[in-house]
Parts: sequence; C-alpha cells; structure tokens
Amino acid sequence: MPQALITGVVGALVVVLVAAAGLLGLIWLRWRYLRGRPGHFPCVVIEGQGAKRRERSGLAAFGPLALDWFARDSLSWAPAHRWRRLGLTIRTRPPEGDSGGLGQVVNLNSAGQSYLLVLSRGASAGLLSWIEAGPSRSDTPL
Repeated sequence: MPQALITGVVGALVVVLVAAAGLLGLIWLRWRYLRGRPGHFPCVVIEGQGAKRRERSGLAAFGPLALDWFARDSLSWAPAHRWRRLGLTIRTRPPEGDSGGLGQVVNLNSAGQSYLLVLSRGASAGLLSWIEAGPSRSDTPL
C-alpha cells in the first residue's frame, strides 16, 4: 500500500474518532447540566401502543408552569415534552412487570393527549403534590 493511502485512512479515522468523542462529550455535558437542575427526577415515557409502543428514558423537571421531560438520548436542550400544569391530570396504577427500578406507573393527561410515565414512588408523590399546589383551575376570582 502506498504511504499516502495509509496516511489518508489514518487521518480519516482520527477525524471520525474526534467527532465521536466530541458528540459523546456534548451528550455528557447536557445530561450533567440537566441532572443539576433542582426538581428533576428520572422518568420513562411510554409512547404509542401495541407494535408502535416505544419506551424512552429521560429526566423530568418541575417548573413553575409546566413539567418538562428531556430524552436521555438527545442533543436538544429543549424538552422533548412539555406538559402545562394547569389542566394536567394524573392517575397512578401498579407497575407492569419489571419497571427497571422505578416503581410507579402514572397515566398523565394533558390537552386531550394521554401519556404513560414510569417513575419512583417518591417522584410520583412529588408530581401529585406539585399539581395540587398549583394555581386554581377556576377562572372565577376570589
């Protein structure tokens, strides 16, 4: 093999490895930042049903007006889901099979759409308290 070809292949491999390391570094920095936010908890979102069912791991974070959910396998700094606090309803149920160390399944309804969340019992209690402590749902002033 000619020396120029070997140098070109090695150079291309170095570029690919540096790009992959940079990408992994960005994912790690994003995840570390999200885990440092107050009011966050690990949460699995189950989307779809039957053959289209998809489970995605991530972090949910309480905000003053919304519950934000960030996918673990994403580079986006914006939440993958944002559920507004007002009008949000939840219903808990026992976990289905192995819940991966998380203990509670929550059916979350927001804006006419339903989502399943799998989270710890403590996070489930915190979510219920967060919703109950929110602003009144009535439009009538006191």
